[in-house]
Amino acid sequence: MQPVINHRAVIVADLSQKLLIDKAIYVLYHEAKMWVKKYDLRSKSFVSINPKYSHLVYAQDDVHLVARVLITFTNL
Repeated sequence: MQPVINHRAVIVADLSQKLLIDKAIYVLYHEAKMWVKKYDLRSKSFVSINPKYSHLVYAQDDVHLVARVLITFTNL
């Protein structure tokens, strides 16, 4: 199964968009690493898009929100 956003993808994100929207994708900073995660309003956490990494869940209060992803290009 291919991930939704592969490791060679180009992501366009807006640094000014910090409003949390359910199921929107965001760039986060957590423990000295950048992550791309989907926001889950119900649990107020960021979850992995790829089921292979479903164990990587970060609470909203434990991350620094960098930007909301606007579009990804995966076939470059």
